Amino acid sequence: MTLYEKYEQTREEYLASLKIITKSKSTHEEYTFVLGDFAKYVKAHGGEEAEVPPLFIVGWRNEVKAARGLGNNTLRHYLTLLHSFFKWSIEHKIFTEQPVGKGDFPKKEAVEYDLLSEQEIEKILSGKIPPDSMSATSVRNRAIVILVLTSGVRVSELINLRIGDLDFKKHVVTVRHGKGDKKRAVTFPCLAEGFVGEYLNSRYGAHDAPKAALLFDYVGEDGKAHQFTRQNITRLVKSYVYRLTGHGGIGTHDLRHSYASYMLTHGVPIQEIQALLGHENYSTTLIYASQLCPERVATNLNGIFGGVAV
Repeated sequence: MTLYEKYEQTREEYLASLKIITKSKSTHEEYTFVLGDFAKYVKAHGGEEAEVPPLFIVGWRNEVKAARGLGNNTLRHYLTLLHSFFKWSIEHKIFTEQPVGKGDFPKKEAVEYDLLSEQEIEKILSGKIPPDSMSATSVRNRAIVILVLTSGVRVSELINLRIGDLDFKKHVVTVRHGKGDKKRAVTFPCLAEGFVGEYLNSRYGAHDAPKAALLFDYVGEDGKAHQFTRQNITRLVKSYVYRLTGHGGIGTHDLRHSYASYMLTHGVPIQEIQALLGHENYSTTLIYASQLCPERVATNLNGIFGGVAV
């Protein structure tokens, strides 16, 4: 058995096990992509070795960075997934050596957040539709952007939303994320309800919308409805926001950051924001507070210390 054959067999078994241990769909897709990408490198460079040489990790890392221009944080994430795969394979006595070492991880980069200004947020929330938008999809796209901006949902949560997850009476949306499809309620203010409701009405008219149907989907070239991918949604959001505000590069996750910033700057307690964002660790929300809203943090500190002048 060649190294590639051994790796491929192990990869298939590992990916199958992920489904059993209830890893989320998005996590499974990430592992599938990264392990599949590494498989190409093993196929091209491997021979009869029983173990993956550590230099394979370095070679693959350098190759994908040069070919795609990936940032250090993305590479670190890819290497973390590979490390987990080989840890599992060692525990199951398939491979015996961990090829991913600490020294293979590039230095972590500071994350720079790109946020919408309050004026840009208010322009989006006004419900204006970008000029020259396709009428068949503009109402849907507006509903998507405003729902993300007013609820802070993750893109993985958004693409899996069902119509039955909307509660127009309690003004909340139930989303699922992570292992075991953990549930949490996010904000669904009247403003978002109105635009989402308009989209549903344009699609289903006077008929009751099927509760089990995906909230958002698109019609492919085959004329059938398809579930959005993360990439689909990101392109849609970037195009919509740019054409409406002129602010380029704003993706779905940037809307989530803008939601957190907007909540913080309008006085919502950070503990409540933690729950709404679905952060398991309070420290993650604190990073949002310090990096997204430094002016608010500075103002609060001045208030605590009495704004003493020197």
